[in-house]
Amino acid sequence: MEKRKSFIINVIYFILVLGIAGIGTYFAFSYLMPFIIGFLIAFILRPVIYKLTRHFGNKKWISLLVIFLFYILIGFAVFWISIAAISGIEKFAVKLPGFYNNTLAPSLANLFDGFDGVFSSSDPNIASTVQEITAVLTANVKNIVQGLSTGALNFITKVISSVPSLLISTLIAIISSFFFTTDYRNIVNNIFNVIPEKRRQLVLDIKDGLVGTIGKYLQAYAKLMSLTFVELSLGLWLVGITNPIGTAFIIAIVDILPVLGTGTVMIPWFIIELILGNFTRGIALAVIYVLITVVRNVLEPKIVGEQIGLHPLATLILIYVGMKLFGFAGLFGLPIGVTIVKTLHDEGKIQFFRNISDSRNESKNQLEEIQD
Repeated sequence: MEKRKSFIINVIYFILVLGIAGIGTYFAFSYLMPFIIGFLIAFILRPVIYKLTRHFGNKKWISLLVIFLFYILIGFAVFWISIAAISGIEKFAVKLPGFYNNTLAPSLANLFDGFDGVFSSSDPNIASTVQEITAVLTANVKNIVQGLSTGALNFITKVISSVPSLLISTLIAIISSFFFTTDYRNIVNNIFNVIPEKRRQLVLDIKDGLVGTIGKYLQAYAKLMSLTFVELSLGLWLVGITNPIGTAFIIAIVDILPVLGTGTVMIPWFIIELILGNFTRGIALAVIYVLITVVRNVLEPKIVGEQIGLHPLATLILIYVGMKLFGFAGLFGLPIGVTIVKTLHDEGKIQFFRNISDSRNESKNQLEEIQD
């Protein structure tokens, strides 16, 4: 009885700790994001700076040089990617209405005329219903195209209008990263001294577990992205798409972005091909999309589970529950959190399941005694 009571207390304790940690994380990300980014940059660059200081001595100019070069590379990459993205979205928004009026609308009209021809000789009520449906579909497609075009232009306007606020946050993140990088050891030591001494090792273990689990997660999704890229490259090559490797790479990148997936590109693509009368290509693209989706959904729990040390079924449950409870963040956050707790338990750092395990062993021993 005492063991079960102790187990319940442990469960309540960890739920409270996780709740407080979740609330703290929410407010930290809401109000301290630039400083969090600055610290993460300093943390990522720390191994490089450490290796250089071993050869040239512990001098501040090394830290400043490393972070300066880092921002030069990041700045060039962000600049060119932003220019390419804005230019591409602008061209898409400008050309989309013309594509609809000159290509998509005539193809839809021919397709719906074919339906009218099939049903015109049948019951007049059926023919009238078909005409109403085709009219509604045509209007909906037109509204979607107009919405996409307007939405793309509004997105560009919104991005441009948010530049001042983004620049301020970016500037604060950059400045804070310089302070974190040049005085990393003292800052970390001061933070560490605030933690009660008996909890310090546990905090270090959680940090190591978090870093290790995130690294394993990145490896798992890099494998999934590579698999998607290979499948797409082969499928698009067989279909006869121009530049299949480049197209597959772009779709694979979209696949790993939040909320988006291969369907963001593939579904509109094969629908448009079918509307334009390219039935063979449209069906082939649909088959490629279905195969990739099935393979991804089957292998994702297995690959991720093997990397982080969880059973595929448990991984699948955690991914689904995390997504339902916390959205995209929960998709990764819940499996990572459970993995860290499991790792700490397996290493004996926490005894979350000790009491229930003891109860099971005690029940097993009692059962053996009864059988004897």
